[in-house]
Amino acid sequence: MTNEYVKDIVKKIPYEPGIYMMKDEKGQIIYVGKAISLRKRVRQYFQKNNKTARIEKMASLVRDIDYIVVRNEVEALNLECNYIKKLSPKFNVMLKDDKTYPYIKVTIKDKYPLIYVTRRRLNDKALYFGPYTNVSAMRDALHTIKEIFPVKRCKYNLDKTKVKNACLYYHIGRCLGPCINEVSLKAYKDMIEQVVLFLEGKTSDVKKMIQNQIDECIEKLEFEKAAVLKQRLDNIEKFSQKQSVSNLNETSTDIWGYVFLEETLYIQIFKIRDYKIVLNDNVKITEVSQDEIEESLVQIVSNYYTDNKDMPKKVYIELDNENIELINKLFDNRQIKIQVICPKRGEKLNLVKMVENNIHINIEDNKNNVVSDLAALLDFKEGIDSIECYDISNLRNEYIVGCMIRFENGKLNKSMYRKFKIRSTLTQDDPLCMYEVLQRRLKHAQDWPLPDVILIDGGKTQLNMVKKAMKESGEHTNIYGMVKNDKHRTRGLIDENGNEIDLSKDKKVLNFLTFLQDEVHRFVITYHRSLRDSVKLKDGTVYKNVKRKK
Repeated sequence: MTNEYVKDIVKKIPYEPGIYMMKDEKGQIIYVGKAISLRKRVRQYFQKNNKTARIEKMASLVRDIDYIVVRNEVEALNLECNYIKKLSPKFNVMLKDDKTYPYIKVTIKDKYPLIYVTRRRLNDKALYFGPYTNVSAMRDALHTIKEIFPVKRCKYNLDKTKVKNACLYYHIGRCLGPCINEVSLKAYKDMIEQVVLFLEGKTSDVKKMIQNQIDECIEKLEFEKAAVLKQRLDNIEKFSQKQSVSNLNETSTDIWGYVFLEETLYIQIFKIRDYKIVLNDNVKITEVSQDEIEESLVQIVSNYYTDNKDMPKKVYIELDNENIELINKLFDNRQIKIQVICPKRGEKLNLVKMVENNIHINIEDNKNNVVSDLAALLDFKEGIDSIECYDISNLRNEYIVGCMIRFENGKLNKSMYRKFKIRSTLTQDDPLCMYEVLQRRLKHAQDWPLPDVILIDGGKTQLNMVKKAMKESGEHTNIYGMVKNDKHRTRGLIDENGNEIDLSKDKKVLNFLTFLQDEVHRFVITYHRSLRDSVKLKDGTVYKNVKRKK
């Protein structure tokens, strides 16, 4: 129940436009909102009407209310956005810039910039693209970039470290070899500039830059360099054709669609650049009431383009005219050159309906997706896109190996399977072996993006060793041990704190985890046997014992 002190505060709030800030017993701001009439809006939170569980809980915690009166709703929205961005109140439903979502980072100030995924946005003068709520789309984009542009992948500081031999990426044409001075600093910087434009969806500008470089090389009779650049240009052209959507007449537009279902607001943003859909973001907000839909969307759209480097010229979204006008006025005040439009008919409306239809398809897919059930079981509100599993195999103290498999976007990603021949011990020590495998895997966090969940074959001891490797690396993701029954089959999971999660009543999830366990066990046993069946002589000759006894 609301105490009498809070009721008295509400009675003193004016009927003017402005923002209100709900505070808990510690004086911390837990919710920020705007209103045309402050008293009317705040009073609604404490009346006996249908409210979501989130609002009910927030109202029960309120012990004080601050407010700021402004001249109009545009000023209120502007102030609300600033406060939410700065304070990140826990009961506001909007997407916040936090460490949950990944960015693509370009270390633009480095001599030879790197490009990789990070979940920490620092004030380090690097370029950050994101945050990306659709992790798989972001990883696809990064994979495409590294396929087209041979950027530096190693972590060596080339000002301090002298590298004698180039890495494998150089020898297969995936790195220009700055470590061995095979590329000029200007040529590398030019390529990074192209990568940045590519991330912004400006592929036309990238193609023009590369064509100019080709022309310059031909004039200087540098035909080999011209041929390399021509291959890069062809790869970009192939990518552009692959991404093209028929009858798409937009060049710099974000299409917003949303679906409200069972107190959940599903939002999807399709980014169109140069007639192509280059990326799409997905946002899911739970515990939203029908009355909060438009207010939530205004908050999210208003904040989405604050500090966003990839600004479109237009945004299409279905909102009422007053809210469209409100957002446009806010953007004008902030000198953000974006026009927000509510399409009424024709091709533009069809684009919005296409996004909404895509949301419905995703919702139906998720209902049948056992990974979503696992995410719900583990209370992962953002869902699970990728899982890695690890196992160790040995024969007494010989041929000790570890392996990793990856499940991603609903299927096994065999291109990300990895094998590890154990180096740290010559005796049977599964926890130490698991520590070594994770330690070596985490060194590749830039090139092998960390999964949402890591599953290891083992209990508390193995789990503690993995936590140690994770802490030493400075990386972080969710880790669980796969607990076995007396028949060595998975019966549940154990979290980082040693708490067991019983899966006996959820057969779908249990069968899925058993499938992953069987797959990683098959992979590690196959690798173990291949080593065991090979005999290497002193002269380096390897003989296979093809008639191995079973």
